[in-house]
Amino acid sequence: MSIEELLEQMEQYRLRREQRDYRPEWLKCFIQQASALFEPLTHVGRVGYDCQFDERGWTICMYLGTTEIVGGAKDGKIDHASFRIDLTQLNILFTSVQRFEWYSVAESDARGESSDVRSVITVHGAVSEGNHVRLELLAIPPENVKPGLHHRPDGMIYETH
Repeated sequence: MSIEELLEQMEQYRLRREQRDYRPEWLKCFIQQASALFEPLTHVGRVGYDCQFDERGWTICMYLGTTEIVGGAKDGKIDHASFRIDLTQLNILFTSVQRFEWYSVAESDARGESSDVRSVITVHGAVSEGNHVRLELLAIPPENVKPGLHHRPDGMIYETH
């Protein structure tokens, strides 16, 4: 085996390792069910999420992704889709709930003036088979998340990659 072939094999192994999904099946199912509860009120949106596991269990952060306008007078503008979530239906996804909270957090700009208000709903509880999760539903995506959709002036909307 040549050096080039060995390097290629190592790169393929690294890519396969990075693409592994270590989330348990019950968690994947829960995320799919929770995603279905997002109902866009304006525009369209794609549900985004992040899962983290630590000593307290799984934390799932979910949000409706943004849409970037591509081309035309508003090129580069980012649109946040308004949406609703039926909290009664959300509650049904849990077998028991320990905490159900809503946070409204004001952020300050460099001058110390209020610049933005973010809203978060958190639910701590048990889901299928007694597995505990902390679900965070964000009003807007985290700042480091890029738009999930592009919208062209001709009206076509497509997913980003």
